[in-house]
Formats: sequence, structure tokens, C-alpha cells
Amino acid sequence: MVKYLYRNLAKASNSGRVDSGQEVLLNVDLALAHDGTGPTLLEHWNQSTNKQVKCKKVLITLDHAFPAPTVKDRKFQKEFAKFSQDKGFCLYSNGEGVLHQVVAEEQSLWPGMIIVGADGHVATAGAFGAIAFSVSPEKLISVLENGTFSAIVPEQVTIALEGTLAPNILARDVALFIVDRLQEEIKGKAVALRGSLLNQISLAGKMSICNYLPEAGVITAFVLPQDEGDEIDFIIQAEEIEPLLAVPPSPTSVSKVKEVAGTEISAAIAGGCSAGRLEDMKVIADALSGRKIHPSVTFVITPASKKVLDEMEALGISKTIRDAGAVIMPPGCGSCPGRHFGVLSDDDVAITTTIRNNLGRIGSEEAKIFLASPLSVALAAINGQITVPQ
Repeated sequence: MVKYLYRNLAKASNSGRVDSGQEVLLNVDLALAHDGTGPTLLEHWNQSTNKQVKCKKVLITLDHAFPAPTVKDRKFQKEFAKFSQDKGFCLYSNGEGVLHQVVAEEQSLWPGMIIVGADGHVATAGAFGAIAFSVSPEKLISVLENGTFSAIVPEQVTIALEGTLAPNILARDVALFIVDRLQEEIKGKAVALRGSLLNQISLAGKMSICNYLPEAGVITAFVLPQDEGDEIDFIIQAEEIEPLLAVPPSPTSVSKVKEVAGTEISAAIAGGCSAGRLEDMKVIADALSGRKIHPSVTFVITPASKKVLDEMEALGISKTIRDAGAVIMPPGCGSCPGRHFGVLSDDDVAITTTIRNNLGRIGSEEAKIFLASPLSVALAAINGQITVPQ
């Protein structure tokens, strides 16, 4: 049987067959960009001699620094919005949310569709079975102009996730376990996910897993449709997984939460594209209900989209979070890119649901960032120290 990735890339390139290592020209179904990579994209577009758009559909969000924290950001956002409107792109420029959540809510995504985006985590759409490639904003120019993407076919590695998770284990823990266990085996490859555990994990959880795996050098990641029977390369049993986190300064430096429990924190951050969906907000609100954030901790929470925020308001989740002493930011990336909203100072120790903890990611290069699940983050915010979820 031809593997899912090769079969769909063959279809997208109008080829009879493709193999790993082969260069193919893929017809792109959806191209993505945002204000984070937008300045470089716009600069190279203005230098291009072509300036014609042949891509089927292009979606752009203002999410990395919205509302604009500086005059420079505001000027660029207005220019970027005009560029998008002139070209007929799908533009989300009024706080609709972070790119990957907006894509999931507003676009029709299907197994095997080809997505190319100027962002490191477009593989989030792999939860729908889509095959998404991350590129630099410079390389996205040719995608916009030609509607095609020249790619080297990666090797597909199939991971079966089996069993049942304990109640204190979330999708982020699954992603961290995969990274810790199989980091060398999945680097530079396309990861296909299947198995009985995925039948128990929500779409939001699948998005969380696919969102994180590129931090281990994965080219793309996707959930196989249930009727796909690709040969399994590795098996992970849910019973092996316990609460995990990534310790600074790398998202691939994975430890058990119990090994660093007791570490005092001063900041907690949750939300954005990694864990800002309604399911994540419910986990946080349940942990905070009737309790207070530790007096030495600032807890910043960013819903992934306006729709998520609307649901939070309707369900009383926002009030629960605010009553506990946490701060809810406008939908978008929030603190993650370090552009605004909750940057860290030299002596901060933060625990976050974000996707990178390299030095200087959210402010000062002296700050320390631990990456964990929404439950681990919420409990640490309450106790003022990293706590094992029970």
C-alpha cells in the first residue's frame, strides 16, 4: 500500500508516484501568512517583478502584535491590510484570533489538502489530515505568484498512539512524550499519527499535538483518516505517559513534571495557537474555580479566537478566570512571540503552554521558560511553583 503522504503528494503534483527525496511541484490549496512574517513578505513582494497572484486561496491574520503595541506596528498593519485587500486575500484584521485557529474555524480543511504558510506551526492543520508545509516569507512569494510549491518529499514515519490517557494527562503531554521518545527518529520527516488513543482525543487535542511536533524538526505532522492503514513504525502506549514539560532553553529538553516540582515561578502564560481553544480554557477554569492565583505570580491567558472568547463568556469561564486573579488578553498569539502582552524580565521564571522556550523568546534572555500543559500551568499559577497534576 502506498503511504498516505506519498499518495496525496502524487495527486497534488499530478504524478503517478512519488518517493521520499524526490522533488515535486505541488498545487497549493491554501497559503497562509500573518503580521509576524508579514514585513519580510511584503518587502520581497515589492521587489518581485511578477506581482501576480495565482494561488487558489490566501489567508492572512493580524495576530502577533494586535492591537498594535508601537507606531511602527500600526503603520505596517495598515499597509499589510491594504495589500491583502487589493489582492483579494482572506484578511482577518480585527482581533478574530491566531492564524491556526482562524484557519480551523473559517476554512474548509480536508484530508490530503496542501497548505503552505510562512509560519513554523502550520502543521496544526494536520489534525484534519491536511498536509501543511512551513516556509520562509521569501519562499512564500513564489507560492502566491504561481499557486505551486516546490518540495522535497520527506520520509513518512507512522506513529501509533494506543491505550487510554489518565485524567491528568493532556494532549500537550502526548506531544512532549513523542518528542522525548522519538526525537531523532522523527527529525526531518513527516509524522503520521494513528491509533486507538486518537479516537479519544478531541480535535482540539489533535491540533495541539500537530502544533508542537515541528519543534522537534518535523517537516509536517498529520492525523491519518480512520480508513488509512499505513504500516506502523513506532508504537506509544498511553499508560507510559505522565505529566511532562520542556525545560529551558529548548522545547525538546523534556523532563517529568515531578522532577522539577517545587521550582518557584513568577509568571504563567496560557493560550494562543498551542492551547487557546475552548477545551483548554475549561481545563484552566476548572483548576482555578474557587481559588486564587498565587500573589507572586502573573497569569496571562489568551483565547485562540474571538469565537472561543465568546463561548468562554457564555459559559462563565471568563469570570471564573478573572475572579481567580488571572488576566484575559484579546484573542491572538498573546505573549508567545514576545512582541507585547506579558513579556518577561531578567529574573522571571515562567511556565507556559506556548511552543518555544529559547532564550529571549518572551522578553529578557535571562528569563527561564518551562513549556507544559494547560493543567500544569494553571496549578503552578495557583501554588506559585511547578506542581504535579493529580
